[in-house]
Amino acid sequence: MSEIENGVLIMDKPKDMTSHDVVDVARKALNTRRIGHIGTLDPNATGVLVLCVNKATKLVKFFSENTKTYESEMVIGKGTDSDDLTGKVIEEVDASSLKEKDVYEALMSFKGKSMQTPPKFSAVKINGLKLYELARRDIEINHIEPREIEVFDIENFEVLETGSVFRIKAHLKVSKGTYIRGIARDLGKKLGMVGALGELRRTSIEKFHIKDAFTIEQLKAGDVEIKEPFQFLTMQKLIVDERAKSYIENGRFLELSLFKEKTDTIIYSSEGQVLAIYYYDEDKDVMRMSVKWC
Repeated sequence: MSEIENGVLIMDKPKDMTSHDVVDVARKALNTRRIGHIGTLDPNATGVLVLCVNKATKLVKFFSENTKTYESEMVIGKGTDSDDLTGKVIEEVDASSLKEKDVYEALMSFKGKSMQTPPKFSAVKINGLKLYELARRDIEINHIEPREIEVFDIENFEVLETGSVFRIKAHLKVSKGTYIRGIARDLGKKLGMVGALGELRRTSIEKFHIKDAFTIEQLKAGDVEIKEPFQFLTMQKLIVDERAKSYIENGRFLELSLFKEKTDTIIYSSEGQVLAIYYYDEDKDVMRMSVKWC
């Protein structure tokens, strides 16, 4: 195992485990309670789940806006209460009349920005309660506020099955907060039918890729690598002298003249050591510490 104790661990979450289950395994395997994760995956989904270990838990917020890519299977002809095939089937429509061209064009129409209503079984909160908590209690939800999402790309469209259900496969690159279940549901509606998500596998979160991910078995055996986290952050970088370093060590603000842009910045010492992340304080018109690392 890597000697880096404060960093990120890229996991390949297996099916039928929650994201928190993976965190629990990691806490035991790595002998630390300080572990957080980036981007929750449904139990039925597999793929990239990034764990932030020890001090790196401070960095979770900087990864929250990252784009994600998925391999997905969508089924037209079945509608469920959860918008995926793990849920209760609430409607079925014969999809044998569908043509590949029509399904392809309907799916491609989701590219770009749009408004999406989150699934009833999701972690979106209403009045402090998560939607899935309300749904499990059979509490009627009159209105779920749609949210803006963006689908950046749709590739590798493939028809897997035709007939009473029409099953397709596609790779999607999407923004934060996009539910692929919601796209499958809305694809069915766009075709005048119903739809639900089948299999789902996340292949990347920005710079975190499935090819670099470790399995649960490797984690339990201690055969994993915790990586330096700052290589995965896309933000401005600044190298400072000893005087500025002493300011940072004491949590002081830094003058704007040191920075090219008023944006989140990783600050390094002249020896290449990460010292902190600073952000722009509009009220004081200075750069102020967001995360201390040194």
